[in-house]
Amino acid sequence: EIVAFEREFVEAQRAAYMETCIEDDEIAERMDAGRKALFERGDSEVGPYQSPMEDGMQHFHEWYRRAMGITVTA
Repeated sequence: EIVAFEREFVEAQRAAYMETCIEDDEIAERMDAGRKALFERGDSEVGPYQSPMEDGMQHFHEWYRRAMGITVTA
């Protein structure tokens, strides 16, 4: 019903979503460039993880580093 009768609302929601997508893409590109720069320099920086929301990421990265044979030095 909203799509049929609230066209302006739907268009505003889509525009907001696309704006967020563009911003998220820019953030991801910058993070990727930063990781590449660290890798090329031979540096490895991890964390800090924001608990509790990112606890799963910490465990995933620990597992991934073990699986890939990557050692993290502080």
